[in-house]
Amino acid sequence: MATMAQSLKTRINSFETAAWRYMRWSGILLIPLAYVHLIFMHIINSVYVINYQWVIEQRWAFLGWRIYDAFLLWFAGLHGFNGLRVVINDYIHNPIANRILKWVLIGLLAFIFFLGTVALIGAPLTPDPSVPRETLAILFA
Repeated sequence: MATMAQSLKTRINSFETAAWRYMRWSGILLIPLAYVHLIFMHIINSVYVINYQWVIEQRWAFLGWRIYDAFLLWFAGLHGFNGLRVVINDYIHNPIANRILKWVLIGLLAFIFFLGTVALIGAPLTPDPSVPRETLAILFA
């Protein structure tokens, strides 16, 4: 009995392909973003100097640093959450649990991005002089 070779039409999942490409490109982009952040925040400036007052007066006083921090937040956040989505796909085989965890993940991602973006956009250009420095040290230590 002869078997006939049938061509199987493969269905390409464009979302998974885009997510795979994003992981590669964002990983490459995150290397210089993370190293510049590490050098500027932990080597050039001592961690003993960095507090709320310093961030508002020195770092976020310039729009460029806010944009830089926004790129770091969004690229690193999407990269990490996309990796967690892949882990959920790999290890959670129950379709209902898989879908619930992905929705929780999307909600958590939206919440973290919302808080981070509000902090970057809504932070004052100069500190509020009516708030004593001791209060800020306790809140943001």
